[in-house]
Amino acid sequence: MKFCVLTLGCKSNQSESGLIENILLENSHDKVPLEETPEICVINTCSVTAKSDYQSRQLIRRALKTGASVIVTGCYSELNASEIIKISNDVEIVANNNKAAYFKDKFGHSPNIKAPNNITANQGNSRALLKIQDGCNASCTYCIIPQTRGASRSRPADDIIRQAIALEVAGFMEIVITGIHIGYYGVDLNPQLDLAALIEMILQNTTNLRIRLTSTEGSEISDRLIRLFNDERICSHIHIPLQSGHDWILRQMNRPYNTAEFRQTVLRIADTVDNISIGSDVIVGFPGETDAHFKETFDFISALPLTYLHVFPYSMRNNTPAALMPGAVEEGIKKQRALHLRQMSNEKKQAYMTAQTGKILTAVVEQIEGSTFTATTGNYLKIVAETVPGIEIQEKRLATLIVTGKEKDRLVGKPIISR
Repeated sequence: MKFCVLTLGCKSNQSESGLIENILLENSHDKVPLEETPEICVINTCSVTAKSDYQSRQLIRRALKTGASVIVTGCYSELNASEIIKISNDVEIVANNNKAAYFKDKFGHSPNIKAPNNITANQGNSRALLKIQDGCNASCTYCIIPQTRGASRSRPADDIIRQAIALEVAGFMEIVITGIHIGYYGVDLNPQLDLAALIEMILQNTTNLRIRLTSTEGSEISDRLIRLFNDERICSHIHIPLQSGHDWILRQMNRPYNTAEFRQTVLRIADTVDNISIGSDVIVGFPGETDAHFKETFDFISALPLTYLHVFPYSMRNNTPAALMPGAVEEGIKKQRALHLRQMSNEKKQAYMTAQTGKILTAVVEQIEGSTFTATTGNYLKIVAETVPGIEIQEKRLATLIVTGKEKDRLVGKPIISR
C-alpha cells in the first residue's frame, strides 16, 4: 500500500509522524509524496494558532482531492472533530493518545514491530527526534494544548536510553530531545527524575551521540542542567520561551516567572556557556497589551544576549481564559509589533553570526551536492562549505569546521575534521 504522512506543528508532532511512518514502513507499505496518489494519507494536525487550524483544514481538503483515504490526528482534530466531519464524512479521526496503537492494529502484520522506536522513518534525516514526554501541566491562559494533550506524562528512562542507543547504532550523530513540556520530565515517575539526570544517563550510555534540547522553560533550567552544556556532546543551543517582557502581561498569561527571573536565567547561561545560542518565543498583542507594555518588552529583549526570536501575534483560542479577557488588540497593531521584533531578531542573529568568524564549530552534515555540503552547527546555525581532499564528508556524520565568513542567513566555513 502507498501512503503519505503530512505534518503540521511542533517537533512532538514530527516525532509522532516518524513513529507512524515507521510502523507503516516496517509492515512493507511504501511511503510516497501526496502528488503520487497514495492510497492513504495521514495528516497530523496542529491547533496552536488560528493559522494552524486553517492550514490543517487546507491539508485535509487537499488530501481528499487526491482520492486517498484520509486519516486525521493531532491537536486540531482533537478539538474540532465536528468541523472535520463538515469537510467530509469519509475522514477518519484518530485520538492523540491512540496514534501508535491505531496504526499498528490497522496496518500492521509484522509480529516484531516495536512502536516506541522511530528509527526507520528517520533514516533520511540527519538528526533523530527522541520524544521523552507528552502533555503539559502548565495553565497558560492563552494556550489550548493542555486540553488536547492532557497532563504531563514521562516516558520511563530505560525506554528512552534504549532508543538513544538504537539511534546511535543506526548511524545518527545527533538526537533532538523533544516533548510538549520537557522541563517537567520525570516529576511523575517513581522514583522521580529530572531533565538533567536523564541527559546524564544518555551521555553515560552512548558514545558519540550529540544531544540537542528543544524549548525549555527558564524556571525549570537548573544549575546542573546549565553545567551540562559545557560537555562537547551537548549542543550549545537552548530555546527559552519569554512570551512578554512586561510583568503585568506575564501575570495575565499565568507564566511562572517575572522578567527579573527570566533575565537572571539567561545571563546565568550566557556567563556559564561560551558562545551559546539562546533563542526565545514572544507573543505580541496579548489582550490588554498597550504601546507602553510593548515598548517595555522591546527594550527588555533588546538588552538580553539572545540570538533570535520566534514572534507570534496573539491568536485567540476558544475555551481559554485569555479568550474572555478585555482589551483586544487590533490585528494591524499586532502585525506592526511583530514586524519590529522580527527586525530586532534579524539584527541579533546577524550580529551573532558575524561573531562566529574564526571560531571552530562542529556540525552535523545534512546534504552533500557535488563538492559542497551544508550542515547545522551545535549552536544551531546553518553552514556551507566546500569539501577538502583527505577529509571525508558523509551525511548524518559530524564535521568540524573553521568559520570563514557568512552569506545572508548561513555561515561559510572550511572542514578540518570529520567523524
